[in-house]
Amino acid sequence: MINWINFIIIGLVVGIVTAFLSIRSDRFFTILLLLFIAGLSIKESIDLFLWIMFIGSTTMLLSNKDSLSKIPKENKIKFLTIIPLLALISVFLGTLVFINVSNTILLWILWIITIIYGLRMILIHFTAHDLQERDANPVIKKICGFFGPVVSGFSIGLIGTSLKSLKIAFAVKIGKMNMKQVYLGNTITIFYSSLFAIILHNILTHNSSVGIFATLTIAASLWVLIHFTFEISSIFIKDKWRKVAQIIVGSVLLIASIKVFLMI
Repeated sequence: MINWINFIIIGLVVGIVTAFLSIRSDRFFTILLLLFIAGLSIKESIDLFLWIMFIGSTTMLLSNKDSLSKIPKENKIKFLTIIPLLALISVFLGTLVFINVSNTILLWILWIITIIYGLRMILIHFTAHDLQERDANPVIKKICGFFGPVVSGFSIGLIGTSLKSLKIAFAVKIGKMNMKQVYLGNTITIFYSSLFAIILHNILTHNSSVGIFATLTIAASLWVLIHFTFEISSIFIKDKWRKVAQIIVGSVLLIASIKVFLMI
């Protein structure tokens, strides 16, 4: 599916870029590189990326088990019942659209998301004040609690990404919600949604066990390379570089959107 040279290039680029942006879960850029460098179709890229998201969110939750154990009981019940139910329904609907639309439609959607992500990175930045704990707007908090899993589930089922970059900006900038709590909650949603999407995509497309295993093997290997590169790069990256890096990456995404448009 991917030759070793393309494999290494994608792993290194995604690892370095996400290290500058401190992104561990929804590495959206991977889909673009699978399209541009590996030459996969949009649907193949999404199916491979779902595994990378699932592995990434699983390891993040395992590394944050202490934080998860401190979550209030009512929230734990919510994370074990309401969140997965909303995610399952939304992923199912998104998967139905994914299966029944053409690659051209998916590329149009990817083009729009790439532009929005690029603009978001150029225009919206978090300050130290944003990262401090603050009293969340109760209305926004309820909106995020319900629509977060719905939006992410549908988007992951349809196009692979959870829209994390946009959701967190809304929750923190508008809702005054705590960054760490929002990030952890979004990781839980990604875990459920990517798992359900993997299952539904393979069941509804009647993918063979051989095809599933091959995709898993490539995705797991790619994630290991991305994660290793991320950890090594993070050692040398200073916080004062991150804003400039975010603007650069946002600009590159806008340029990448042109390539996506030309593929339509």
